[in-house]
Amino acid sequence: MTPFRGTTLACAWALLALPAIHAQATATVVPLPAASAGAQVQVFFSPDDGTDRAIAQAMAQARQRVWIAGYYFTSSILAKALDQAHARGLDVRVVLDRSQVSQRYSSATYFHNHGVPLWINARYPVMHHKFVVIDQDTVGFGSMNFTRAGAQQNAENFNLFRRWPQLVGTYAAEFQRLQKESVTYRPGMVFDTDGNAEEKP
Repeated sequence: MTPFRGTTLACAWALLALPAIHAQATATVVPLPAASAGAQVQVFFSPDDGTDRAIAQAMAQARQRVWIAGYYFTSSILAKALDQAHARGLDVRVVLDRSQVSQRYSSATYFHNHGVPLWINARYPVMHHKFVVIDQDTVGFGSMNFTRAGAQQNAENFNLFRRWPQLVGTYAAEFQRLQKESVTYRPGMVFDTDGNAEEKP
């Protein structure tokens, strides 16, 4: 009976710990849009739904801004869409994880060479966001990295929420927070163990 008793006590302790864990959680509550707003969500499942092309099309329709935060970014389709939005004079900003500084096929160099404003976030072990803010009424996010494999090979999801300004505002604020704690990309930059940018020796 001893193994059973030990397992039972372990489960009991785990259950007792749950309220404390939950008490520490915080969430931003985003109000639902009014029915008259006509809000909708477009749901895309990779690899069959042309997710990268749908995101690029949404960027092409932008009139004010395109802000994107991503972990991995190697998609030429999305990189070109951002470059084109920047060329149209839109407020285009990109925040990427520190891994993209040294990643062989990262779009970081492309953005830098085309003058697309780019920041690198090294505040965390991994900056794992994958979201895009478009104008004041569209936001997209999901599991998919902004890569060719994410859009055309992997089993992923990505969702475009339209005409929901409260949700857009929530993600825009998170983007601004990430940008504030990030550093402007420079070719050859490296980071120390604390996430501080250094020049290569």
